[in-house]
This record gives sequence, structure tokens and C-alpha cells, in this order.
Amino acid sequence: MLGCAESMFYGIRAQQEAQGPDPSAPTVDAEEWGLTSCLNTLFTSKYTLMKAIDQLPHETEWQLKRITVQGNKPTNDGQCETEDLELRLQDPVDCICELMANPEFDPMVSYAPERVFADMEGKTRRYDEMWTGDWWWEMQGRLAQGAVVAPVILASDKTSLSQFRGDQEVWPVYLNTCLVEHYRLFHYCMSQVLEPLVRAGMDGVDVTCPDCQVRWMYPVVAAYVADFPEQCLVACCMENRCPKCVVGCNEHGDMRKSPMRNRDSTVESLHLHHDGEMGNEQFEGELGLRAIYSPFWATLPHNDIFSCITSDILHQLHKGVFKDHIVSWCSDIIGEEELDTRFKCVFLSVIAGAVDHKVLTAYWTHTEDTLAHMHAALTSFHANKNIFINLGAWEHFNIPKIHSMMHYIDTIRVLGSVDGFNTGLPERLHIDFAKRAYRASNRCDYVIQMTTWLRQQESIHIQDAYL
Repeated sequence: MLGCAESMFYGIRAQQEAQGPDPSAPTVDAEEWGLTSCLNTLFTSKYTLMKAIDQLPHETEWQLKRITVQGNKPTNDGQCETEDLELRLQDPVDCICELMANPEFDPMVSYAPERVFADMEGKTRRYDEMWTGDWWWEMQGRLAQGAVVAPVILASDKTSLSQFRGDQEVWPVYLNTCLVEHYRLFHYCMSQVLEPLVRAGMDGVDVTCPDCQVRWMYPVVAAYVADFPEQCLVACCMENRCPKCVVGCNEHGDMRKSPMRNRDSTVESLHLHHDGEMGNEQFEGELGLRAIYSPFWATLPHNDIFSCITSDILHQLHKGVFKDHIVSWCSDIIGEEELDTRFKCVFLSVIAGAVDHKVLTAYWTHTEDTLAHMHAALTSFHANKNIFINLGAWEHFNIPKIHSMMHYIDTIRVLGSVDGFNTGLPERLHIDFAKRAYRASNRCDYVIQMTTWLRQQESIHIQDAYL
């Protein structure tokens, strides 16, 4: 620790005392503020209410970066058409400092990794929160003595804002709790959004924490939450490949471990292909890479993006392996009615393996025993899966989502239980931060109106917490 400092609320109080208004301004007291925030009373119009909210304290400002994209369609004068895009973002380092300065989080913050055991003898390791996993220990060992790791969890998911106008889309990027409007453009925008993390990740930054202590923190990208197509986009690989390892494109149905993708070798392969020193047969056929020559993660310090890509319980297991495949195959064989009443014994082993793996994966906390059960369940599934081919329900198991189950145990050991990285979380954030913000706009120039609405909601939240 580097010393003591005042929390975010002390700063708000000092600012209000200097300017003169009551802490509950624009209302008389905290009780009246509570009534106003619920019923929007005391104001003659929406305009006066919004003007009052704009006077409330708020933290990280929204920035605008304009990007010009050149297409491949020529105009009448022979030049390629261009399109101007807007990228609206908040500084991720400022967001982290704002989050850490909130004293409400004081009982919930962990500043160092711990090895937790389920038994008194210290033999059965337990994994739940990220600070119980191996990643934090490994990262802490890289930094100078006295430094504190600030693991950054990123999540992105392109989403439609309107139900009947398909062109109204945004591409939100959330930082641990954090909005951007394929391929190379996405990586360029992400590099712009995360650029402040490069210097902060190399040199560290002094952060006032919820306990009012100042710590020397290193914000490092620890996890990236996304569905499978977006995982492949982030990893610069094709969608018939695994974003975490180099398993062959026809080997997804086998229970075998393949070497993990490596950041340095991937960047080198991208450069070699860009310079014409690597042919498409090796670049695309063997490595399964896309021609994205400047990935956003190439400059992030202390980061291996492939180990950061988290397992996705929602799309890989619940909707993927189980609903779209196992249930569908069983329905084709025995019929939906029979499936609803009972399982035939011939299917019991393979279904039990898949279901046990799915249920065990969703545990909030794991030990080496539960991980061993997960491995046994997965082994049972692969040992009995050919029954579906024998009965004509399916032709092969070369399915990326089936292969993804191979990575769950390692991910839990490194990052903790995977329930905290479920893509259901950012999909929920779409409702709160994207769709509701869009509905509050007049549908014209909606992005700037959405950021204004988000800033106002943040001001209301800060005032609620402050009072």
C-alpha cells in the first residue's frame, strides 16, 4: 500500500460544500430524493428533471473517436468509397479507478490470490472466485513486490436495438461491469478502446481502493467473455477451428488434448502471411487463421488472449451440446413423447455423461474431486456417443461445441468457476445499457443520445449510493 486517500464520496461531499448546495440537491433531503427518483415528482417537466440530473456528480466522461473506413467499391471518379464511423468509449483505466473508489465495494474486494482448500489437511484444492485460480498467482509473480493485480474481464456481443429495423445495431464492449458501433474494424476499434490499458499494464497506476488505501495496481486483461463466433473473431481464427487450441478442423469430436494457441507464435504467423512469407495452405489450412494482421491484444502487456477466452455455459452446453444436439438426437430416435416420459436404457450412459458434465460445470465452487467427476462424465460421453451414429440420429461428432468441453477443467483451474463468465451476463447488460438506452432516444443520431442517457443513469446511481 502506498498510503491513504479519500473515497469517491468524500470528493463529492467536498465539491458540494465548495459550491454550496445541500448534499441531497436538487432535492431537500435523502427521503425526498428517494421519492423523486422513483416517481419523478417535484419537477414540472421531463426537461427540468434531466437538467437537474445533469448537475449531479458523474465520473468517467464519454469520448468520441471518428474512424474513416475505405471500401472496395469504386465511385465514378475511380476512388474507393469511404464511410465515416463513430466510436464512443470511456477510458478503461478511469473506469477501473472509479469502480475501486466506491466504498460500497470494500467488503467484496480481494487484493491478492489465495489457495483455498476444502479440507483441514490442505490436500483438496477448491476453485470458485478468480482469486482462487492459478492465473492470478502466475500474474502476481510477474510484477514487482508491492504491486496489485487488477484482473480485467472483457465481454463483447453485437446486438440489434430494434425489432423491426435490422440496421439499428451497436457492438457493446463491457469492462467488468463497461459502448462500440468485420473483422479488422472490430480489432482496430478494440485497440482504440483498450489503448489506456497498455501503459497502465506496463507501469501500473495508483488507485484509491474502497478501504481508502492507495494501491499500486496493474490492470491486466484476465478473461474475455463471448459466444463462439465472437471468440473466433477475437482469436483471429476461422469458425471451424477452436479459438483456444490448434486441434485439427476434422478432430473436434475426439477426446484428445491439442497444443494451446500461443500469442507470440500467432502474431509471428500473422506477420509472415502479411509479408508473403507464409502460404495460405499453412496459414488457413494448418493454423486456421484469418488475415487480421493487427489484433488488438498484440500490444496488451502480461496477456495471453487464448487463455483469457472463457468457457460459455449458456451457448456451448445448455443451448449447444445438450439442447441442439443431445435432446434433438434423442427426439429423432425415440420421439418427443417418449423422451418426455423416460429414457431408454440404451441411451442412459451417453446422456448421463453429457448431463453430468453440464451440471457439474455450472457449480459455483469446485474441488479436485468435482473436476475428477467432470472428467469421468466427459469420458463416459465420448465412450458411448457412437450410439447416435449407429441408430442414424447423426453422422459425425466433428462439432466445435463438443470439443469445447475439453477446455472446461483447465479453465476452472486457471480462472475459477465458469459460472461467473457466462455469456448470459453481457446479454442481460444489453437490456440495461443498450436496448433501454436506445428506447430513450428519438431514434435519430441515437448513439450520442444513448451515451447521454447512460451518463444520467450513472449520476442517479452515484447519488443514490452517496445518500
